[in-house]
Amino acid sequence: MLVTKLRNVFLLAALVGGCATDDEPVDQYEDVDGSGKGDGATSSDPNRLLDVPFYFSVPKATVTAPLDRARYPYPTLWNPSVQGDEVGLRVIAVQQQTTSVSAKQAARREMAKKLAAAGVLKDGDIVLSFRPELAGTMAYPHIQMGTTHAGLVYTDGGAAYNIDSPLDSQYVGQFDTSHYAGNGTTDTGTDALHIVRPKISDQRRVQLREWIGTLKANLARINGERQQVKFQSDYLVPSYVRAGMTTRQTVTLLGKIILEDDTSTKLPMYCSEFAWHMLALSACTATEIRSAGAEGASCVDDVFAPMPLMPKTGDEIGMAEGPLLSLMKLPAASRTALVPKIFETGNAAKLSSGHRMVSEQVAPLMDGLQQLYAARAGGATVEMTAAGAEMLSANMPNNYSPTTFLVQAMTDSPMRAMDYVVTLSFVTPTTYQKAQRLSANPVP
Repeated sequence: MLVTKLRNVFLLAALVGGCATDDEPVDQYEDVDGSGKGDGATSSDPNRLLDVPFYFSVPKATVTAPLDRARYPYPTLWNPSVQGDEVGLRVIAVQQQTTSVSAKQAARREMAKKLAAAGVLKDGDIVLSFRPELAGTMAYPHIQMGTTHAGLVYTDGGAAYNIDSPLDSQYVGQFDTSHYAGNGTTDTGTDALHIVRPKISDQRRVQLREWIGTLKANLARINGERQQVKFQSDYLVPSYVRAGMTTRQTVTLLGKIILEDDTSTKLPMYCSEFAWHMLALSACTATEIRSAGAEGASCVDDVFAPMPLMPKTGDEIGMAEGPLLSLMKLPAASRTALVPKIFETGNAAKLSSGHRMVSEQVAPLMDGLQQLYAARAGGATVEMTAAGAEMLSANMPNNYSPTTFLVQAMTDSPMRAMDYVVTLSFVTPTTYQKAQRLSANPVP
């Protein structure tokens, strides 16, 4: 019974990211909300574009990635959280003329070109689908921080593109496929995107682009004829665990599959798993992968190690720790009272049937996580809550869910492996005018 409960708790921590619409069963693909509105803005407050709670925010002090605002035409603003200016989102507003699919596609293609030219989008960046409308629903999407999918950025001809798992026409493009722009019927697209950046060298960015080029050239055989890197729907069992390998071995295997040195082994992956493996592979050349032995290529360098649910020491970062990291940046006197906001049920009707089902399944299991949050908010150290973290993480493999990329960018620890760059919000012309006004305020 304990193992079953812990596995269900980990379902929460897996922070499932998006690869399908609301019409598909929750156990097939990851993105089970499909509730984009065509306008990423949600606030009637004159000082905010988005009504984001602290648990959908990042600490202002960690927003250090530079933006050359003169090189792109869109307004940039600091959007404080509802609970305080210490946490929030740095937002670039992108205007789309209407909510039609064609207008959404045009806005996203233009964004991809202009932000790549300005250095806001770079090879290796992770783009996280963000659903601000999931605030005030249930604990499950709150702990996810509203993120539902992880995509991988590459550039070609000076413009940015995305290559995501599932490696199909619903996801791979210039942020203009149905997941991002909608399909006009069952999927209304994604209206807000977080951009987070791995701390990798320019040389690795070049090598990543080469790996993606080879994958695209061979994809019809890899996934069409041989179906080697198809989508993995069991987010609780990472590929390295499922295959009984080390992560070095699975990264090397992916490289060999891309090079078509291995034309038989199956290595299915969910969206964030694919992105994580490609970043780790970017440290290697094709020659190094081809010559690697059974233990895997020594060049493999994961940007961050797979993460536990909650940290047991100061040297760890937890997958479910994101809202807590933001909470701890708010005034100490308000923290304890805000913990229940993360775990309470509000307007659950905003959730898709899939998200609602998962949220209800894990609802009885949130007590332990809430108690740990409350202890930390009350002043307990990571070491003091280690026993609770150990119980929550017991018998569960470390993982790399979509939210791990954002959590990695939120810590002020020297271990920080990612930088939060910005959040893109696709908005109507009226909201765009509001964003232009707010962009006159100071922006980190």
